[in-house]
Amino acid sequence: MRHPIQAKYLLVVIVAMLAPTLVIGICLYHLLFYLLAKQMAFPEAIMANLVPVLDKVNALLALSLPIITITILIFAVVISHRFAGPIERLENDLDRILEGDIHHKIHVRKKDDLKGIATRINALVARMKKQ
Repeated sequence: MRHPIQAKYLLVVIVAMLAPTLVIGICLYHLLFYLLAKQMAFPEAIMANLVPVLDKVNALLALSLPIITITILIFAVVISHRFAGPIERLENDLDRILEGDIHHKIHVRKKDDLKGIATRINALVARMKKQ
């Protein structure tokens, strides 16, 4: 990552996605261990049916958590780039204008939130060229 703002957004997105996932995973795991700890209170017939289910849930968690984590990381990179990309491009365009290239226009994508700022900066540069 070349830009610190993308790293900042990446961290925010990862925390926002991983925190609920970890809480849910910990709650499920706690529930499983709680049920196993209370095994003595259950009749043996119930435990005979419950233990295989708990084993399947553990296996499912063991298989799905790495996949979920990788998916979350991929989404975090994409989302952070979506936030930080326009800011980085705007900074690069402004640097180019500050270096003296007053004919350079700032271009943004249609859906970028910075479109209004870019339009105003382009208007300001156009006004400066007229003077």
